[in-house]
Amino acid sequence: MCFFKKRKPKIETKFKIGDCVRFKHRGELTFGWIYEIYAKEGQETVYDIQIGGQCPAILYGFKESDLRLKESKD
Repeated sequence: MCFFKKRKPKIETKFKIGDCVRFKHRGELTFGWIYEIYAKEGQETVYDIQIGGQCPAILYGFKESDLRLKESKD
């Protein structure tokens, strides 16, 4: 048994895990939180996004160009 997690390599990206972002999903502008980041050599960075509150869902495979940071209104 292995009790240690593999460390993921650091990826230089525009967004970080936990950032609130806006994106288009099913023709509507919605928001969610960055859940996971994937980057392969020679390809664009891909993000998984968590949406929902009590019963969350994860949407897979969003490109960096499709996402925008959600501005907070203070």
